[in-house]
Amino acid sequence: MIDDEEEIYIIDVIKHCIVKQNFSCAYIQKTFEMPYPLAGRVIDACEEIGIIKNEKAGRKIITLKEWEKDYDKYAKKLIKKGLF
Repeated sequence: MIDDEEEIYIIDVIKHCIVKQNFSCAYIQKTFEMPYPLAGRVIDACEEIGIIKNEKAGRKIITLKEWEKDYDKYAKKLIKKGLF
């Protein structure tokens, strides 16, 4: 489980990636100095809960407006994944 300080950090990472429309392990690792396995875990969780959607071999990332509108829904799912 991630401790309290990291919980806030993970949410900030996700929000930043939504704003930048860039979810890649390399980007997260470089931008946030996050270990590669944790960056991969964040991306996997975002794909599983629908923040990142796979549309015919392309990836679509939700918008900031969608994130804010459905924040509670995503937060509950991130809690279940141990990332909130």
